[in-house]
Amino acid sequence: MNIGNRIRNLRLAKQMKTTEVARKAFISQPYLSDIERGRTTPSIDKLQAICDVLGISLSEFFGETMELPPNTQQLLKTIQQLTDEEQQQLNNFIELILKR
Repeated sequence: MNIGNRIRNLRLAKQMKTTEVARKAFISQPYLSDIERGRTTPSIDKLQAICDVLGISLSEFFGETMELPPNTQQLLKTIQQLTDEEQQQLNNFIELILKR
C-alpha cells in the first residue's frame, strides 16, 4: 500500500486541501505534501491525526475499503451483477482497449 496515495485519494474524496488537513492535524503543509508524494512516511501518531481529520480510523485506512469516486462505485456495482464469464469478457475488452 502506498500511504501517500491513500491519504491523497481520501483527502480529494473529501474535497479537502492539503493546507486544511495539515492545519487540523497539527502538521505542516510541506510535511503533508511530502507524505503524499512518498518522500517521507508519517509516524503512527501523525497518521492517526491525519485519519482523524479525514474521518476514518486506522483500521479503515489500512483496510480494503476505499473512498472511490461515485462513477467508479457505480461501475463496480454493475460489474458485480455480471456472471463470471461476462466479467472475464469485460476484462478482456478492457485489456484490448488499454493496448491501443
